[in-house]
Amino acid sequence: MRRLALFGLALLLAGPLAAQQRTTSPHGDLKLDCTDCHRSNSWTSIQVSRQFDHGKYGFPLTGAHGATACRTCHVSLDFKRAGSTCSSCHTDNHRGEFGTKCSSCHTTRSFVDRDMMFKAHQLTRFPLSGGHLAVDCAACHKATSQGQLQFAGTPSTCVTCHQAGFNSAPNHVASSFPTTCDGCHNTITWVAAGMGGSHPTQPITLTGAHSANLVSCTQCHTTLPYATVKRTCDGCHHADYVATTNPSHTATGYSADCASCHQVIANWAGAAFNHPASPIALTGAHSANLVSCTQCHTTTPYSTVKQTCDGCHHADYVATTNPSHTATGYGTGCASCHQVVANWAGATANHPAAPVALTGVHSANLVSCTQCHTTTPYSTVKQTCDGCHHADYVATTNPSHSAAGYSTNCTSCHQLAANWAGASVNHPTSPITLTGVHSSTTVQCAQCHTTMPYATVKQTCDGCHHADFTSPTDPNHVMANFSVTCTDCHGLVAGWSGARFLAHDGSVSQFRIYGGKHLNRWSNCAECHKLGQPYAATPQLLCLNCHAQVQTDQHRGKNYTPSDCVRSGCHANGSTP
Repeated sequence: MRRLALFGLALLLAGPLAAQQRTTSPHGDLKLDCTDCHRSNSWTSIQVSRQFDHGKYGFPLTGAHGATACRTCHVSLDFKRAGSTCSSCHTDNHRGEFGTKCSSCHTTRSFVDRDMMFKAHQLTRFPLSGGHLAVDCAACHKATSQGQLQFAGTPSTCVTCHQAGFNSAPNHVASSFPTTCDGCHNTITWVAAGMGGSHPTQPITLTGAHSANLVSCTQCHTTLPYATVKRTCDGCHHADYVATTNPSHTATGYSADCASCHQVIANWAGAAFNHPASPIALTGAHSANLVSCTQCHTTTPYSTVKQTCDGCHHADYVATTNPSHTATGYGTGCASCHQVVANWAGATANHPAAPVALTGVHSANLVSCTQCHTTTPYSTVKQTCDGCHHADYVATTNPSHSAAGYSTNCTSCHQLAANWAGASVNHPTSPITLTGVHSSTTVQCAQCHTTMPYATVKQTCDGCHHADFTSPTDPNHVMANFSVTCTDCHGLVAGWSGARFLAHDGSVSQFRIYGGKHLNRWSNCAECHKLGQPYAATPQLLCLNCHAQVQTDQHRGKNYTPSDCVRSGCHANGSTP
């Protein structure tokens, strides 16, 4: 009995197995378990397992594809027959104009998703920006007679789409506006047209009160076409020009070019007249915050104004008494002395530097004008030192300038200092220079200038020092027939010390004692120069006079010239060869 039960169970199990082996899959050679997609209770009830990866079969289910029913794409149960191209499921409305790769413009998120369309459009000759991004493609890409939208060859000019707007107010055609809308309009908002970018800067610039956010085009462009607009300030503002009374622009003859005084701001505020800098500049006491126009411009038009200092200030010129400008003959060009400050303060006469400069004791803080200008007009002033200081010149006794014949040009010796201090005589360097014992710190003028005038002074050494020339006995200058030009031997030092007879330096005498072994060999001149006869009469000594023994011992039998050992070329200054 137990065997029979087991045999029956085996038949039941074998039955379904044999039936399954005989079933043919409608999906073809699909290597999947049926339970990945089918439920166990019904073949038609589909429930795709989460483990199933459609991407492994070459077509990932992204975006809207993930929510599409399988039978939408898999029309045939043989899944391998399903196409993987876009055109397999989607009708190409573009009729092949953009090829078969829909993903160039479309995404799986939504067939009308514009993300890829936008990126593709940016590579064309008409990149999308502003309001163009939100416009439906069909608004520009019109449908052809065949029904498809036209993309290739679509015009890219503004007027292609905006012809109706071009013909609207203001009438662009009548105003001769160009059909290149982007000169005034932008893609962000069509109605906010702005001419600022393309409006010419001349003759009128859209700045200040003329800016597009304060005025509309038709406020200036009152006629068509726009090119016939008035191009001057007066063209629009003539009524303002005529109506102005403070000051009256017409009576004063003001320029009709408003910008010459006014800034381009509301209500003409901040007007500043560009007053010429010449002949009168509006600076100092003439500045606009101190005087009004009518103080100088007493007549109209303003161009008839007096243009000199005296024109306005003649009464001040005449009334001045310290000093009297009329009596002194001062120039009527006030600015030559006065700064343009209140109350004429800080006047400074532009005194000429020649012949008398206002420096030193002549400076304006030490003397007043009337000390020199004792007569009027001022141009009659004495123009030399002696003209003012003759009394000083005559009264001076140490030394007496008049007796000494000094020049009346005080500056040749005196500096322009108080009390004539620091006088320094410009003594000529020839024939006597004030150096050494002749310097002004050692001798006084009267020691040399013993006669008057000073120009009669003795001009040679012997003139002053003849007694010194005749009195010496070692050597006797007179008997030796020495030169009376003391500087031939003496330096300009005290006590005549350091005298050196220059004739023995080799330049005159043939016997040189100021070099070599002969230096300082003799104690006095008389060893060679006999007393009672001029030095010039002393015989020319030969080397043999002293060196005869050397000639005998060392030069015997040799063909030397015995007359002059130095000139023979063997000895120099008495040296041993």
